[in-house]
Amino acid sequence: MKTKMKSALRPSRRRVVALTAVAGVAAFSLASMPSASAAKAQSATPEAKPTVVLVHGAFADSSSWNSVIPRLRHAGYPVAAPANPLRGVASDSDYLEAISRARRDRSSSSATPTAAP
Repeated sequence: MKTKMKSALRPSRRRVVALTAVAGVAAFSLASMPSASAAKAQSATPEAKPTVVLVHGAFADSSSWNSVIPRLRHAGYPVAAPANPLRGVASDSDYLEAISRARRDRSSSSATPTAAP
């Protein structure tokens, strides 16, 4: 009886992988959210659209979005589909956050003119 009770309380591998994917998407989505000042700047330009971030789950890779990405880009949305390493909730979240931060930094530095040396 105790064995059945222990196995009932332990989550299945499929559930752990699914929760990892959901947590990674949530963390990446939160990391991709612009600050309040950036949101005001985006609302000032009506043609600016939010970046769509597509994160795959278990048993898939970034290529699973290949049919979706062209349609979103055709509609005018910037799209990112980073490879999710699926190593664990914490490491996947950190990895996706770093990619999001680098993408945000790259886009803000290219939009901001720099002074000539």
